[in-house]
This record gives sequence, C-alpha cells and structure tokens, in this order.
Amino acid sequence: MKRSIFLLICLLCLIRISYAQKAQTSLAGQIIDEVTKKPIGFADVLIYPKNSDTPLAHTSPGEDGRFVVQKLQAGEYDLIIKLIGYDVYTQSGIKVGTDGKPLNIGAVELAPLNIGLAEVEVITQKKQVVYKLDKKVIEASSDILSSGGTAVDILENTPSVRVDAEGQVSFRGSTGFTVYIDGKPSVFGGSQGLEQVPAGQIENIEIITTPSARQDTDGDVGIINIITKKHFQSGLSGMVNLTGSTVFSRGGNFLLNLQDSISRWYLGGNWNDHLRKGDFNQEKTTLVNGITTTSHSDGPRESNNYDYSLKAGWEYTLTKTTLNVDLSGGYGGRSRDGDLDYTERRVDVNGDISEGNYNSRDEYDIHETYLQGTTGFNHVFDRNEHNLSGSFYLKYGGDALEYFQSDLFDGQNRRQQGHRAWEAEYRWTSRANLDYVRPFHKSGKLEAGYQYYSYLEDGDYSMQFWNPDLKEFYWRDDIYNTYYFKRGLHSLYTILGDSYKRLEYQVGVRAEHTHTVLRSSKDWANRNKNRMEFFPSVHLGYNFPNGAQMLASYSRRTTRPQLFYMEPYITYRDYYTAETGNPDIRPEYINSFEVNFKKNIEEHSLSATIFHRNRKDKIERLRVPFEAGVTLDSMANVGHDYSTGLELNGQFQLTKHWNSSVNGSLYSYKVENEFKIGGENEKSTNYEIALNNAFDAGRYTRIQVDGNFVGPSVTTQGRTDSFWYFSLGVRQQLVKRKLTGTLTFRDMFNTARYVSDIETPNLQSLTKIKPHYPLVSLVLSYTFNNYKDNSAPSGTDNDLFEGTHH
Repeated sequence: MKRSIFLLICLLCLIRISYAQKAQTSLAGQIIDEVTKKPIGFADVLIYPKNSDTPLAHTSPGEDGRFVVQKLQAGEYDLIIKLIGYDVYTQSGIKVGTDGKPLNIGAVELAPLNIGLAEVEVITQKKQVVYKLDKKVIEASSDILSSGGTAVDILENTPSVRVDAEGQVSFRGSTGFTVYIDGKPSVFGGSQGLEQVPAGQIENIEIITTPSARQDTDGDVGIINIITKKHFQSGLSGMVNLTGSTVFSRGGNFLLNLQDSISRWYLGGNWNDHLRKGDFNQEKTTLVNGITTTSHSDGPRESNNYDYSLKAGWEYTLTKTTLNVDLSGGYGGRSRDGDLDYTERRVDVNGDISEGNYNSRDEYDIHETYLQGTTGFNHVFDRNEHNLSGSFYLKYGGDALEYFQSDLFDGQNRRQQGHRAWEAEYRWTSRANLDYVRPFHKSGKLEAGYQYYSYLEDGDYSMQFWNPDLKEFYWRDDIYNTYYFKRGLHSLYTILGDSYKRLEYQVGVRAEHTHTVLRSSKDWANRNKNRMEFFPSVHLGYNFPNGAQMLASYSRRTTRPQLFYMEPYITYRDYYTAETGNPDIRPEYINSFEVNFKKNIEEHSLSATIFHRNRKDKIERLRVPFEAGVTLDSMANVGHDYSTGLELNGQFQLTKHWNSSVNGSLYSYKVENEFKIGGENEKSTNYEIALNNAFDAGRYTRIQVDGNFVGPSVTTQGRTDSFWYFSLGVRQQLVKRKLTGTLTFRDMFNTARYVSDIETPNLQSLTKIKPHYPLVSLVLSYTFNNYKDNSAPSGTDNDLFEGTHH
C-alpha cells in the first residue's frame, strides 16, 4: 500500500513537471526615454536564459515603445535592451511562472547618453539607418557635412539614392516619390519639397519603399516623410542656425518651444537661399526639314532654391485625448539665370551655310505665396493601441507664377531673338483623414480608415516674342491658353497585423476612386476621367534566435500624371528648349518587392536588402527636334522599366574615437522602350558607394571625411556618366557647448562632373556641367535653455551642380 501511494505521488510530480515544462507565456513591456518620458521605437530587445551568453529571443518595439516576447517557458531570464545613443539596460532574474499568465514588467526607462547638444555630437551616435517592418529610418544625428544643407543632403548617403546636377533626387532610378513633412503633404513636391526643409530642423527621415495600405499610393518608389525636431521638456527653449558658403548660399532658421504639463507651443521660421553655381557646356545637333543645325553653348549658370516662411503650432494633451493645430505660411520657389556664349551653324538641303555668334541670356522663376494649416485629434480608449484619430489639412497657393525669359544678343549687344512667358495660377489642396485601430488578443491589431484628397489648379498661359524688324515684343495669341484642373480621390483601407512565435505579419488593401477633370481653351484637350483601383500590401518579419532579423514586403503603387505632364500647349524654358504636355498620358503602375536581412554584432550593425521593382507605362521626358536649333520636350508613356539589385549598409565603431559607415548599392536597370525614339531597349548596371568616417579629435571637436562614388546610368534616350568626389568637415563646440561652428569643404579635389549624352536619329546632345570650386560652407548653431537638439542630419551637401535639363 505504501509503495502504491509513493508511486502515485511520483506520477503526480512527473505530470506536474511535464506540465510546467510545457507551460508557456509571454513577457511584455514598454520602452521609454528616461528624460522625455516618450516612447522609443528603435531598440534591440534580447532575452537570455539565466546565466547564459546566448540569446533565446530577439524582438523590437513598435512605434509606441511596446514589445512582446512570446513562447517563454517557466524559468528565470535576463533582459537586455540596446540602442546606440542610450546606456545599455539590464534586468536580471525575471521569473516566469508555471501558471501560463502573461508577465508585464511595465515601463523600461533608457538613460540617454546624448544629454544636450554637446553629447550628441561628440560622445556617441545613434544608428544611421534603422529598419522597421514597413519603412527605413535615416537618423539625423551627427553627420557634419550636411550642416547648413537640406533634406536632400541627408538622403545623399542612403543606398540607391543619387542627386543629379540640379539637385534632383532619384531613388533606384526613379524620381517618382511623394514628400511629406510630419505626415502632412509638403508645400512643394519632389526634390524641391526636400530642398525647402533646412537640415537643422530635421530629426530623421523615413523612407517607405513598400508602403502599407495605410499610406497614399502615389509615388512609384514610395514615400519620403521628414520628421522635424520637437522638444518636450518643461519651460522655454530654442535653437538658432545661420549658414553661408562660397557660392553665396545663405540662410537661417529658428525654433522656439514652450512646454508645460499639458500643452506645448512652438514658433519657428526659415530663411533660405540655397544657391548652385556651375559652368555649363552643351553641344547639340538637330535635323529638321532638311536643315542641320549645330550649336554650342558655354558659360556660367546659377540657380536658387529659396524659401522664407514662418510656422507655429499648439498641442494640448488631456487624459486620453490629444488635440493639435499647426499653421505655416511663406513665399518660396526656384529661380535660375544663365549667361552663355552661343554659336550656331546651319546647313540647308542645298548646302548653303549660315553662321552666327551670340550671347544667350535666360532666366526663369517659379514661385508661390502659400498658407497652410492642419488640425487633428487622437483619442485613446482602454489601451494605447486602441485609438481613433483624425486630421484635416488645407493649403492655398496664391500669387503662383512660372516666368520664363530667353534672349539672344549679337556682338553689339543688340537683341536678335527673344521671348517672355507667364504661367499664372492659384492652387487649393485639401486632405481629410479618419483612422481607427483596434487590438485583439495578445498582439493582433486591426486598422481601418478613410481619406479624401482634393487638388485644384486654375490659371492661364501667355507669351511674347521679339520682332527684330519692329524691335519690340508682340503677344502670341495662338499660344494663349486658359486651363482648369481638379483631381478628387476617395480612399478606404484596412490592415490586419499580428505575430506568431518569431513571425510578425501585416497585410492590407487600399481601394481608391479617382476623378480627374482637365479643361482648356483648346477644346480638343478637355478630359474627364474616372478610375477605381485596388492596391494590396504585405509585410513580414522574422526574428532569429541569434538576434538577426529578416523583413520581406510587397506593395503595389501608382504615379498619377501631374498637371504639367498634361498641359496641351507649348512653352519655352529657354530660347532653344521648348516644352509641351500630353493630356492623354496614362498613370504608371508599379509592383515593388523587398527582402531585408539585418544583424547587430555588439556596437556594429550590418544589413542587406534585395529589391525588385517593375513599372508599367513608365512616364519620361522625351526630346525631339522642333525647329531649326530648337528641341521640344514632352512627357510620354515610353514603356516599361525594371530595377533589380542589392543594397548594403554597414555601421562600425572601429575604435572609441572612430565611427565609420558604408552605404552601397548595385542594381540592374532596364528600360523597354516601346516609344521607339532613340533606340530599343536600354540597360545598365548602376552603383553608388558612400563612405563616412567620423573622428573625435577632442572632447568638443569632431572631424568627418566622406567619399561618394556615383556610377553611370541609362535613360530612354541616352546615358549619364559616373563621377566621384570627397568632402571634409570640422565641427567645434564653444560657450559651454551651446554654440557650435561647422566648417565644410565639399568636392575637395574638384572631381565632381555631370555628363549627359542623348543620341537619336535626328538629335545629338552632349551636356557637361562642372560645379564652381571650391565649395566651402560655415554654419553656426546656438541653443538655449538646454534645448535637446539632435544636431545635423546625415549626408553630404550637394550644392555642386547646376543646369541639367537641357
């Protein structure tokens, strides 16, 4: 009997032990900044069995700082959280019980090493690139050479990004990206929108190459979202930045912040004249109606991307609801002036030759006075992930004018040819959003939302030509045109996200109905179009036991033609370059695929991304002969293109005082030219390499040396050559680290060149642009009341070139 009782007790113990071994639970918490008490979304969360050196699990927090480690068996564990720029957090002896109940350790506070402006710059750095499930974040933390620059300079060292001679940004061979600032549409689009944001006010930049169904679908290579700096400590604080350069770029910006326990006020301003100067050289031969015209243009050109603006905002925080209002207004645009020696030689069908030597002076100015405002709310229900948010954005662009002027003068400074063109308009942009997020069980989340977007533009185009006989300008009534354009867009989306063991996933779909109206005084160009379209997205993430992570994603995108793609009349950019639109141009449709692998090794990090993008009905500017010596540019659906390649990013702490990063990309780019102008299919192997080395030369001194190598690329009608350049920057902190001076030398060896070659059966054009040298900039930054400025963004200023599109 005793033996039976003993055996029964042993059996029960074995069952208990077996159950305890199989019982599994989860460990959760939230990572916050020890100083600001704000959530931290970028960190490596590692779980180790007690007294083990091998991690059992690795995960990352969401944007709200919350993390969950699933499938933990009963026992004791050590928690380690790492984030460059913060002290390592360690919590030992976390006991997971056998009852299977989830364990929440609450808030985990990371102590920042970057207290104040000084420590950010000279003590440590955050990761330059952080990979999330649906985006890549470029940290604007410590790169010296971008001081005094813009968002363009931050992106220049990003894999697969190249900046051409006019500062135009392309990513993976395309300029089709959408620009947002703090999640709201930029005042200006594309590269001009990036150049309007001063580097000193940027916290980081999100590059969303495969956007989820939550985001807008416009932009074939995705969305670039600029996150501006904000301050959350109590009291009044602020910063001021001033900059100037040897090409006479100049600017300044300030940001004042007043914070109390429930509200925050801010006021900021920007004055920016971002100049580019270069020497322009072009040889062009056209064949029109049997007349062969050979011309040569040579001389200086200068451009200015300018913005003068003020912004203000208010945020009010209740227990579960946050309200915000943001207002801004200003005057901005882009101008360019050229003063070229112009020679021309014409040969007609009879062999008769005529020659001339001229001075070509051209200029254009595209500007706008704008006012914009945003109001929004966010309401949290029973937990942070369960919320309802909404916003309304409205922008008015008045006094919008595109002015073009071009003249040819003879040796006695007498005008021989000339024209003036005015495109005057006003613009309204509005956007309303309503978004709902509902969590379910432990880690699932369901999102849904609606958006209405509207853009309206109304204006006219007029033009004058020079009459050499009467020696006066006359109006071209045949060119005068009025136009009206409106696009309305209704969008609905839903997203489902969850995790299972080490796998995270997010799937969604977005439905969009687009209504476009184009009216013109040229009746044949009137259009009225409706489209209903669906855009799916998929994002997957897997966390390996050794701390590595793999991300995979797919997204379908579109590029809807902008108004200037469709304007049905001829305009003149300069005397020998005319432009026209195409009212029947079709949208592009893009399928994007990505797989990313990343691994942190102590203070170092490595990542590799394989991507593929195919685009249908690619929109590109084509150039054809128009008149003797004059070419005509027009937008057209030229066919399909494909980009397939590899991006690499390595960030290394080589010594205590030497930090290095390497960004590189190698990808195949192919254009299937169905338009049959300038050849059949074109393809190239493109590459970019950016090397960044930062050295601490003293407690308050940092030196940086960068190298950039940009490979050749093809277009539908030609190619651009490769080029390289090196840059040097020195930063010194003064006045108890409140004042910082940064001196930069860009293109130290004067090696940067831009060469574009276009060749078709009746057009040959070779354009060479050499930037003015040397390019030296000085930036002074001052902070007061311990403003937590994260310094200047990452990248190299590319004030190098001017004058590409000719």
